[in-house]
Amino acid sequence: MNKKSISLVAIAFLMSVSMFAAGYKVVSVTGKVTFESAPETWKNVSVGQELSASTVLNTSLNSSVVIAQEDGKEITIKAMQKGTVDSLVGVASNKGLKRTGGIKTSSLADDVEGTSKGTATASSRASEAKADLDWDD
Repeated sequence: MNKKSISLVAIAFLMSVSMFAAGYKVVSVTGKVTFESAPETWKNVSVGQELSASTVLNTSLNSSVVIAQEDGKEITIKAMQKGTVDSLVGVASNKGLKRTGGIKTSSLADDVEGTSKGTATASSRASEAKADLDWDD
């Protein structure tokens, strides 16, 4: 192969990889949000920073980060999260979605025939105990 062919193959490879690699841009940061720049080396995330899908993020207590996908959609990653950007975006995107495909949403109490009083709590047990006692005034 000549130099021109090798260059064309390299350019085609880089373009195909960049097409499938999701890129993210940090829109805002609240609190302490860090990323793993090297194994066991954490640095602060800054507004405007470009993140790859495989970048590991860590959001501390009372912290969050808003990142924008390439299509402009903004996703908020909330406090106390740790994982790759891709996995955290997937978790944040799926929160709040109601899924009905083949999942049965009944409880054991709905399936039981007969009389059921529900779950006993301390208050209900105390009321039952009080009813059982004879109080002499």
